[in-house]
Amino acid sequence: MAGRRRWVLATALLAGLAIAAAAPAQAYEFALRARSFGQGYQLRGFRLLGADVVLGRRRFTQTLSLMIWDLTERRGDRRAHDATAARGPEVYVQGYLRLDHDFGDFTSGELTIGSRTVDALDLVPELGADVIDLELLYGYLGVAGLLDGHLDLRIGRQLAVDTLDWFAMDGVHARIVTPWRFAVEAFGGLRVRDASPLGGAGFEPDGTGGGECAEYVEAETPFTGHWRPVDRSIAVTNGEFTSDLDHCPQRGVLMPTFGGAIETSGTGPVWARIGYRRTVSPTFGLIGAVDRLDVPDRGLYPDEDGGASGWGVNEERLSASVRGTLSRFGGSGVLPAQIMPYAALRYSLLHGLIDELHAGVAVRLGPHRLEPEVSYSVPTFDGDSIFNVFAAEPYTDARLTYEIAPPGAAVRAYAVGWLRWFDTGGLDPADAGGAELAAALAGGALAGGAQVGVELRSERSTARLDAFHDDGYGGRRTGGWLSGRTRARADVVVMARLGAVDFASDAAHAGAAGVGGRATSVGGQGGATWELTPGVAVHLIAEETASRLDASQLRVMGVLDLAFHPER
Repeated sequence: MAGRRRWVLATALLAGLAIAAAAPAQAYEFALRARSFGQGYQLRGFRLLGADVVLGRRRFTQTLSLMIWDLTERRGDRRAHDATAARGPEVYVQGYLRLDHDFGDFTSGELTIGSRTVDALDLVPELGADVIDLELLYGYLGVAGLLDGHLDLRIGRQLAVDTLDWFAMDGVHARIVTPWRFAVEAFGGLRVRDASPLGGAGFEPDGTGGGECAEYVEAETPFTGHWRPVDRSIAVTNGEFTSDLDHCPQRGVLMPTFGGAIETSGTGPVWARIGYRRTVSPTFGLIGAVDRLDVPDRGLYPDEDGGASGWGVNEERLSASVRGTLSRFGGSGVLPAQIMPYAALRYSLLHGLIDELHAGVAVRLGPHRLEPEVSYSVPTFDGDSIFNVFAAEPYTDARLTYEIAPPGAAVRAYAVGWLRWFDTGGLDPADAGGAELAAALAGGALAGGAQVGVELRSERSTARLDAFHDDGYGGRRTGGWLSGRTRARADVVVMARLGAVDFASDAAHAGAAGVGGRATSVGGQGGATWELTPGVAVHLIAEETASRLDASQLRVMGVLDLAFHPER
């Protein structure tokens, strides 16, 4: 039923777009782009007993993006009559639809468990996003310039990017620019997740998916019950494109989300923003009859004392960011200079800690750019996520980037060095000396590396060489790649890339006997883009990677790209 509902919604959406495009109008503008992707490659699976299995993937992906603006023809009228007229309301629509289908044996295969043979999709519900998945990544109606240009509104599915974070919502977003050099934003709606209409697995919070959803089963003696997988006898749907055994009621409940932000507006070289967001969801109660178990059922979660909360907090975050720009432009012979400091942090009220922190400064002096930066991260997850029961190690990352790109020059280059400390409860690098840091690096608390590259450009071609090395906690990697592209003729661009990586896991790097996590991987990629006609192109790419651990990883991809930009 879920798959059928998605197709009905998709049909209605496409019909609405067609009607909108066919409706008579004089001055609205639009941009339409369609892409068709075809991919073929193999994945290697590993079994504890028996031979390794190679699973094929045959993927077809279709995307459609549409933007229509000036629907009320207000902007066209202003341009025609008075280009200096005050900005009035402008109505626009934006949408992005994606269909993804895998008809290879990776998704359509079967698994044998004991004497039972079941579809892979039944045991791994997430494969439903690969078998056939129709997603609306975003699609909303907007009105810009209300209240003499001070109010902007959006309604529909929206992707929002906040400080160190992003989320998707079905709802309303409003932004008001005040006369006092600051703007106020407010939003509210339902968080997009896999169970949302035209939702997808990519929207589901980390650690909340999976096919082994459990329920609490009460016992005769209070507080001595146990957890077990949800009773499958009430969940079988025999769906062709959905898991027959998956039943996880909590993943289907609505998740209201709301919040807002205040940011500076028109303050010149300094910009600052403070944001807040809270997402909640109701606690699912009974999933069947009260007497379906030996002891009267009180709900999906433990509620033997009647104290289960009716609602739970999935996330609650407070964020802040600031950046500035200081510029100096001299006369003849004086190089322009620019200093751009920035800082951002995110505080999780649900976990009671700062889980993201980022600060740095970018300095430009003529063709040179130098950027030191530091970041701190603690992995945090949705309140319902299973990942919350595992220990997550915070880490601090410091890096220094240098780039040189003279205007109009044929050569550009860069270098990046970085050092990362993983907080395993041991050494604090701020209080350690050189010998202690070296010991920590050998012991696995630190990791570091560097990467350098140079690019050569001409009117028709580009060539690039990159090399890197990193070592420490997590293992070692050393390698690089050589890539290039050239315009073979006016309508054909050819590209190629060769690369090699020598790697070793922590244990293999330490010389542990019998460890197989050390190998050299060599790969090559070639492709071409052929522009059939203005706005229509075909992209073809083939790549092969081989190592001691995997003799062949062939992948072929083709893309039909239809991009229409009328009146441009």
